[in-house]
Amino acid sequence: MHSHSRGDRFLRSLLQDRSGNTLVITAAALLPMMALIGGGVDISRAYMAKTQLQSACDAGVLAGRRAMSKTGTYGTTEKSKADGMFNFNFNSAALEATGVNFSSDDNDDGQVLGTATATVPTLIMKVFNKRTVDLTVNCMAELQIGNADIMFVLDTTGSMGQSINWGEPAKIVGLRDAVRDFHKTINQAVNDNRTRIRYGFVPYSMTVNARSLLTSGAMPNSYFTSSTQYQTRIPYFGKTTYVAEEPVELDSGTEAYPNKISKSNCDKYGVNDYPTAGDNPVKVGTIPNSVTSTEYNYVSWTNTTGSGKNKVGTCTRRWVKARTDYETWYGFSYWIYQDETLDTSSFKNFTAVPIATSVTSALVSTKGDYDLVTLAKMQAGTASNGVQAMDVGVNSYTWNGCLEERDTVTPTTTLPDLDPLPDDAYDLNFDLVPESDTTRWRPMWGNVEFSRSNYDGQNYYYNSSNGSYYNYSNYSGNSVNPPGNSSSNCPADMMLLRTVELADDANNVPDWLNTYLNNLVATGNTYHDIGMIWGGRLTSPTGLFASNVNLDSDKINVSKHIVFMTDGIMEPTASGYSAYGIENLDSRIAPRYYSGTITARHNLRFSAMCEAIKAQGTTIWVVTFGTSMTTELQNCASNGRAYYSSNTEALRNTFKFIAAQVADLRLGT
Repeated sequence: MHSHSRGDRFLRSLLQDRSGNTLVITAAALLPMMALIGGGVDISRAYMAKTQLQSACDAGVLAGRRAMSKTGTYGTTEKSKADGMFNFNFNSAALEATGVNFSSDDNDDGQVLGTATATVPTLIMKVFNKRTVDLTVNCMAELQIGNADIMFVLDTTGSMGQSINWGEPAKIVGLRDAVRDFHKTINQAVNDNRTRIRYGFVPYSMTVNARSLLTSGAMPNSYFTSSTQYQTRIPYFGKTTYVAEEPVELDSGTEAYPNKISKSNCDKYGVNDYPTAGDNPVKVGTIPNSVTSTEYNYVSWTNTTGSGKNKVGTCTRRWVKARTDYETWYGFSYWIYQDETLDTSSFKNFTAVPIATSVTSALVSTKGDYDLVTLAKMQAGTASNGVQAMDVGVNSYTWNGCLEERDTVTPTTTLPDLDPLPDDAYDLNFDLVPESDTTRWRPMWGNVEFSRSNYDGQNYYYNSSNGSYYNYSNYSGNSVNPPGNSSSNCPADMMLLRTVELADDANNVPDWLNTYLNNLVATGNTYHDIGMIWGGRLTSPTGLFASNVNLDSDKINVSKHIVFMTDGIMEPTASGYSAYGIENLDSRIAPRYYSGTITARHNLRFSAMCEAIKAQGTTIWVVTFGTSMTTELQNCASNGRAYYSSNTEALRNTFKFIAAQVADLRLGT
């Protein structure tokens, strides 16, 4: 028998009693549960803070890279914009964040790199002495570009040879640099060697230059007229002139002077009819009828008697009798200033073609007028009629490639409705293949073009003493202009879309592009419509150059753009020689006596071309350089993509910005 103390019994009963265990276990588990839940809450808050920090960092570097696209550098101004965008997107007060810091910089690849840090307090974990969470994120923004075709339609008119401000280079120099900056920005954006970038160019002034398109075979010469009408001048030959033919000998012989004479007198007798003075030869008859002449010439003298001063002898001379016949020719009377059709079959093939330039001493066998090309052929003896002119001044000229446009809608006294485009507005049709002279282009030939004071042909006389032209009827009034020169208003060649080489060095500009830009010239007045017509024609996917435009379209997607830059408003001239001839004489855009409306009419045509190009799916960017942004220019741009540049630096920054938009800003990893 065992005995137990009272204490033993208490412990044994307590051990066996399970009431109250849950409370003890719960108390023991409370702290771990608080740590688990509190950690989740604080981690969730930290995650949301880090997400916002990352978004702010991304926004900051995007803003910085966008600013860099405009300036090309990443300095204080660009960093400030990045900082501002970061601060705008990160709400440190709401997160109770401290130690917030954002820094950014660029690298050699044109990327903007950023790092953002912040510290956020914990709510629950501070019980466990974890009072804050440190956050760090990295971000990067870069330009990335897909395949793109960019056609530059560039105003290269005479004003581009001037500077906007004193000390700045000529605007044409700034334009060249702006295109180079554009390329450098695009070059930075390429991170895939499979990317295809192409550039094309349409420099314009009063016309465009198709020389390279023709010489490369992209455009056949048959697209141009072989017989072309120009506002020119033709010489009229109406002054009768008789020209002697070679004399025909009829008889000849010798004779002796019947008396003895001195040697000195014999010599005189030998060349005339001494001792009676007269003409030699002795002529009988009147021009233009045949004239018979007898010519006498000394033969010999033989001394017979006397000596010294008294020496005399026999004198002998020869005589020749001949007949001279006369042809009737006609000399220059005056110039007729009028429209005339000239043979351009050789000229359009870049063959040097002679034209008559001086005719004041020329003679022709048939009375009438002669065009400058035919007269030059006559001088060279190559005219088909075999008639030869005499003493015609001739210069040879080779076509420079600038063109006159094909026919357009017949103008009326009211402004035309170009929506939709009329069927007979052949010049505004991007895709029409030439099939007749009305749909063919014309070679521009300034050397044969002359302006005058009224529509109808005028007769003028040239006064060589003072170099002036006078009305032939009254010899007064200088009312005609000297010959034009298509070279003086002819811009650089157009260029089809061409693949541009992209280099590891973002600042590398291909040699061919540098050469092309350096050859841009500033000349002529401003015809925006002719530039946009050909910008649309060279980018039309269904037009004359579709094989170039659609190259590899079955394999790759390509974004299409036109960058249109001008330093002036539409400024056609009624009396100058342009793609539409001499407007107040040819009347292709406005009818007679309505030349004052040509600016409005050209603006309508420009606007119609802008809409036609946008309908092709091409994005138009418009940049004005030191000139006002007109309504027509503003509306031409796609979705507000119109920009004003007040000086050269602003132009270059604008081109960088457009390149960045073409490329598109993207976040990197």
